[in-house]
Amino acid sequence: MKIGRPFLRFEVARFVILFVERAGSTYLVTALKSHPEVRAVTEKFDAMREEGKGAAEQLSWAREFLTPPWFGPHRAIGFKTKLVDVLDHEGFAQLLRHHNCRVIRLQRHNTIKAVVSTLNARRQWKTSGNWNLLKESHRLPAFSVDLAEFDVLLKQREKMDRELGDYIKQLELPTLSLQYEDLLHNRDKFLNQVFDFLGVSVRPVEGMTLKNTKDDLREAILNFEELRKRYDGTPYEPMFSEVLMAS
Repeated sequence: MKIGRPFLRFEVARFVILFVERAGSTYLVTALKSHPEVRAVTEKFDAMREEGKGAAEQLSWAREFLTPPWFGPHRAIGFKTKLVDVLDHEGFAQLLRHHNCRVIRLQRHNTIKAVVSTLNARRQWKTSGNWNLLKESHRLPAFSVDLAEFDVLLKQREKMDRELGDYIKQLELPTLSLQYEDLLHNRDKFLNQVFDFLGVSVRPVEGMTLKNTKDDLREAILNFEELRKRYDGTPYEPMFSEVLMAS
Protein backbone atom coordinates (compact mmCIF):
# COMPACT_ATOMS: atom_id res chain seq x y z
CA MET A 1 0.00 0.00 0.00
CA LYS A 2 1.35 3.40 -0.99
CA ILE A 3 2.36 5.59 1.93
CA GLY A 4 1.49 9.29 1.76
CA ARG A 5 3.49 12.28 2.87
CA PRO A 6 4.92 12.56 6.40
CA PHE A 7 3.07 14.68 8.98
CA LEU A 8 4.41 17.37 11.30
CA ARG A 9 3.64 16.98 15.00
CA PHE A 10 1.08 19.79 15.04
CA GLU A 11 -0.88 18.02 12.28
CA VAL A 12 -1.31 14.79 14.24
CA ALA A 13 -4.71 14.05 15.77
CA ARG A 14 -4.54 12.27 19.11
CA PHE A 15 -7.45 10.05 20.02
CA VAL A 16 -8.70 7.63 22.64
CA ILE A 17 -11.38 4.99 22.23
CA LEU A 18 -13.46 4.66 25.40
CA PHE A 19 -15.92 1.83 25.77
CA VAL A 20 -17.59 -0.76 27.95
CA GLU A 21 -16.65 -4.30 26.92
CA ARG A 22 -18.22 -6.07 23.92
CA ALA A 23 -18.83 -2.94 21.86
CA GLY A 24 -16.65 -3.58 18.80
CA SER A 25 -13.49 -1.94 20.10
CA THR A 26 -11.10 -4.71 19.03
CA TYR A 27 -12.54 -4.76 15.55
CA LEU A 28 -12.18 -0.97 15.27
CA VAL A 29 -8.60 -0.87 16.58
CA THR A 30 -7.42 -3.68 14.33
CA ALA A 31 -9.10 -1.98 11.37
CA LEU A 32 -7.39 1.31 12.21
CA LYS A 33 -4.04 -0.48 12.58
CA SER A 34 -4.34 -1.51 8.93
CA HIS A 35 -4.69 2.15 7.88
CA PRO A 36 -1.28 3.56 6.83
CA GLU A 37 -1.97 7.01 8.34
CA VAL A 38 -3.02 5.70 11.76
CA ARG A 39 -1.11 4.31 14.70
CA ALA A 40 -3.60 2.49 16.92
CA VAL A 41 -2.79 0.49 20.05
CA THR A 42 -4.97 -1.91 21.99
CA GLU A 43 -5.60 -1.99 25.77
CA LYS A 44 -2.22 -1.00 27.17
CA PHE A 45 -3.71 0.21 30.47
CA ASP A 46 -5.27 -3.20 31.10
CA ALA A 47 -1.96 -4.95 30.39
CA MET A 48 -0.07 -2.57 32.69
CA ARG A 49 -2.61 -3.09 35.49
CA GLU A 50 -2.26 -6.86 35.11
CA GLU A 51 1.52 -6.45 35.40
CA GLY A 52 1.05 -4.66 38.73
CA LYS A 53 1.98 -1.22 37.44
CA GLY A 54 0.35 1.84 38.93
CA ALA A 55 -1.42 5.00 37.85
CA ALA A 56 1.78 7.03 37.45
CA GLU A 57 3.19 4.44 35.06
CA GLN A 58 -0.03 4.37 33.04
CA LEU A 59 0.01 8.14 32.66
CA SER A 60 3.72 8.20 31.85
CA TRP A 61 3.20 5.70 29.03
CA ALA A 62 0.18 7.62 27.68
CA ARG A 63 2.04 10.94 27.85
CA GLU A 64 4.93 9.53 25.82
CA PHE A 65 2.65 7.73 23.37
CA LEU A 66 0.58 10.84 22.71
CA THR A 67 3.70 12.87 21.91
CA PRO A 68 4.55 11.94 18.31
CA PRO A 69 7.88 12.73 16.60
CA TRP A 70 8.27 16.15 15.02
CA PHE A 71 8.06 14.51 11.62
CA GLY A 72 6.35 11.13 11.20
CA PRO A 73 4.16 8.87 9.04
CA HIS A 74 0.94 9.06 11.09
CA ARG A 75 -1.87 11.58 10.80
CA ALA A 76 -3.62 10.12 13.85
CA ILE A 77 -2.39 8.22 16.91
CA GLY A 78 -4.43 6.71 19.69
CA PHE A 79 -5.37 3.76 21.83
CA LYS A 80 -8.37 2.16 23.45
CA THR A 81 -9.18 1.60 27.09
CA LYS A 82 -12.05 0.73 29.36
CA LEU A 83 -12.65 3.24 32.15
CA VAL A 84 -12.34 0.49 34.76
CA ASP A 85 -8.70 0.01 33.70
CA VAL A 86 -7.79 3.68 34.21
CA LEU A 87 -6.26 3.92 37.69
CA ASP A 88 -6.27 7.73 37.90
CA HIS A 89 -9.41 9.12 36.30
CA GLU A 90 -8.64 12.78 36.98
CA GLY A 91 -5.01 12.52 35.91
CA PHE A 92 -6.06 10.79 32.71
CA ALA A 93 -8.68 13.46 32.03
CA GLN A 94 -6.06 16.20 32.45
CA LEU A 95 -3.72 14.38 30.07
CA LEU A 96 -6.42 14.01 27.41
CA ARG A 97 -7.33 17.69 27.70
CA HIS A 98 -3.67 18.71 27.48
CA HIS A 99 -3.35 16.91 24.15
CA ASN A 100 -6.83 17.98 23.01
CA CYS A 101 -7.56 14.33 22.35
CA ARG A 102 -10.50 13.31 20.24
CA VAL A 103 -12.74 10.83 22.02
CA ILE A 104 -14.42 7.95 20.25
CA ARG A 105 -17.11 6.49 22.46
CA LEU A 106 -18.31 3.03 21.52
CA GLN A 107 -21.73 2.11 22.84
CA ARG A 108 -24.10 -0.78 22.50
CA HIS A 109 -27.80 0.01 22.39
CA ASN A 110 -28.84 -3.58 23.02
CA THR A 111 -27.60 -4.23 26.54
CA ILE A 112 -29.16 -7.70 26.61
CA LYS A 113 -26.97 -8.78 23.70
CA ALA A 114 -23.99 -7.06 25.30
CA VAL A 115 -24.35 -9.20 28.42
CA VAL A 116 -24.81 -12.38 26.38
CA SER A 117 -21.65 -11.44 24.50
CA THR A 118 -19.77 -10.99 27.78
CA LEU A 119 -20.78 -14.46 28.90
CA ASN A 120 -19.82 -15.91 25.54
CA ALA A 121 -16.47 -14.11 25.58
CA ARG A 122 -15.67 -15.70 28.93
CA ARG A 123 -16.35 -19.11 27.40
CA GLN A 124 -14.17 -18.19 24.44
CA TRP A 125 -11.32 -17.21 26.74
CA LYS A 126 -11.47 -20.48 28.65
CA THR A 127 -11.47 -22.46 25.41
CA SER A 128 -9.04 -20.59 23.15
CA GLY A 129 -7.23 -18.03 25.33
CA ASN A 130 -8.80 -15.20 23.30
CA TRP A 131 -11.62 -12.90 24.37
CA ASN A 132 -12.58 -12.43 20.73
CA LEU A 133 -13.41 -14.86 17.96
CA LEU A 134 -10.57 -14.86 15.44
CA LYS A 135 -11.33 -18.06 13.53
CA GLU A 136 -14.69 -19.48 12.51
CA SER A 137 -13.47 -22.93 13.55
CA HIS A 138 -13.26 -21.67 17.15
CA ARG A 139 -16.93 -20.66 17.31
CA LEU A 140 -18.63 -22.18 20.34
CA PRO A 141 -22.07 -23.82 20.33
CA ALA A 142 -25.16 -22.37 22.00
CA PHE A 143 -25.16 -22.36 25.80
CA SER A 144 -27.49 -22.05 28.78
CA VAL A 145 -27.51 -18.77 30.67
CA ASP A 146 -27.44 -18.66 34.47
CA LEU A 147 -30.38 -16.33 35.18
CA ALA A 148 -29.07 -14.92 38.47
CA GLU A 149 -25.65 -14.24 36.97
CA PHE A 150 -27.30 -12.53 34.02
CA ASP A 151 -29.23 -10.19 36.33
CA VAL A 152 -26.02 -9.17 38.09
CA LEU A 153 -24.11 -8.58 34.85
CA LEU A 154 -26.96 -6.54 33.37
CA LYS A 155 -26.99 -4.18 36.36
CA GLN A 156 -23.21 -3.89 36.20
CA ARG A 157 -23.35 -3.10 32.50
CA GLU A 158 -25.91 -0.33 32.98
CA LYS A 159 -23.81 1.17 35.77
CA MET A 160 -20.61 1.14 33.69
CA ASP A 161 -22.43 2.73 30.74
CA ARG A 162 -23.68 5.57 32.97
CA GLU A 163 -20.27 6.14 34.52
CA LEU A 164 -18.56 6.24 31.14
CA GLY A 165 -21.12 8.70 29.80
CA ASP A 166 -20.62 10.98 32.80
CA TYR A 167 -16.83 10.78 32.47
CA ILE A 168 -16.82 11.65 28.77
CA LYS A 169 -19.24 14.54 29.34
CA GLN A 170 -16.96 16.17 31.89
CA LEU A 171 -13.96 15.85 29.58
CA GLU A 172 -15.51 18.48 27.26
CA LEU A 173 -13.43 17.22 24.34
CA PRO A 174 -14.43 16.58 20.70
CA THR A 175 -16.39 13.33 20.85
CA LEU A 176 -17.72 10.89 18.29
CA SER A 177 -20.33 8.52 19.73
CA LEU A 178 -20.87 5.34 17.73
CA GLN A 179 -23.24 2.43 18.19
CA TYR A 180 -22.08 -1.15 17.76
CA GLU A 181 -25.35 -1.84 15.95
CA ASP A 182 -24.35 0.69 13.27
CA LEU A 183 -21.18 -1.29 12.63
CA LEU A 184 -23.30 -4.37 11.94
CA HIS A 185 -25.80 -2.47 9.80
CA ASN A 186 -23.35 -0.50 7.62
CA ARG A 187 -19.66 -1.19 8.23
CA ASP A 188 -18.33 1.27 5.63
CA LYS A 189 -20.45 4.16 6.90
CA PHE A 190 -19.34 3.40 10.45
CA LEU A 191 -15.64 3.41 9.52
CA ASN A 192 -15.94 6.49 7.31
CA GLN A 193 -17.30 8.44 10.27
CA VAL A 194 -14.18 7.46 12.19
CA PHE A 195 -11.88 8.44 9.31
CA ASP A 196 -13.58 11.82 9.00
CA PHE A 197 -13.40 12.43 12.75
CA LEU A 198 -9.67 11.65 12.80
CA GLY A 199 -8.94 13.60 9.62
CA VAL A 200 -7.45 10.65 7.74
CA SER A 201 -8.12 9.54 4.20
CA VAL A 202 -10.78 6.96 3.38
CA ARG A 203 -8.97 3.68 2.79
CA PRO A 204 -9.94 0.00 2.64
CA VAL A 205 -9.23 -1.50 6.06
CA GLU A 206 -10.01 -4.81 7.68
CA GLY A 207 -10.60 -5.72 11.31
CA MET A 208 -9.35 -9.04 12.65
CA THR A 209 -12.30 -10.18 14.76
CA LEU A 210 -15.46 -12.06 13.86
CA LYS A 211 -18.82 -11.56 15.51
CA ASN A 212 -18.64 -13.88 18.50
CA THR A 213 -22.35 -14.37 19.29
CA LYS A 214 -25.14 -15.18 16.88
CA ASP A 215 -27.17 -12.06 16.25
CA ASP A 216 -30.40 -14.00 16.67
CA LEU A 217 -30.31 -14.87 20.37
CA ARG A 218 -32.56 -17.88 19.77
CA GLU A 219 -29.57 -19.48 18.07
CA ALA A 220 -27.13 -18.51 20.82
CA ILE A 221 -28.99 -19.33 24.06
CA LEU A 222 -30.38 -22.75 24.85
CA ASN A 223 -32.78 -21.42 27.51
CA PHE A 224 -33.77 -18.37 25.45
CA GLU A 225 -37.49 -18.43 26.32
CA GLU A 226 -36.79 -18.77 30.03
CA LEU A 227 -34.46 -15.77 29.94
CA ARG A 228 -36.76 -13.68 27.75
CA LYS A 229 -39.78 -14.20 30.01
CA ARG A 230 -37.74 -12.90 32.93
CA TYR A 231 -37.78 -9.46 31.30
CA ASP A 232 -41.34 -9.39 29.93
CA GLY A 233 -42.90 -5.96 30.33
CA THR A 234 -39.53 -4.19 30.80
CA PRO A 235 -37.60 -1.92 28.40
CA TYR A 236 -35.37 -4.94 27.72
CA GLU A 237 -38.14 -7.03 26.19
CA PRO A 238 -37.74 -5.87 22.54
CA MET A 239 -33.98 -6.40 22.73
CA PHE A 240 -34.47 -10.16 22.69
CA SER A 241 -36.13 -10.16 19.29
CA GLU A 242 -33.77 -7.69 17.55
CA VAL A 243 -31.94 -9.29 14.60
CA LEU A 244 -29.66 -7.07 12.50
CA MET A 245 -27.68 -9.71 10.63
CA ALA A 246 -28.75 -12.76 8.66
CA SER A 247 -27.47 -16.08 10.01
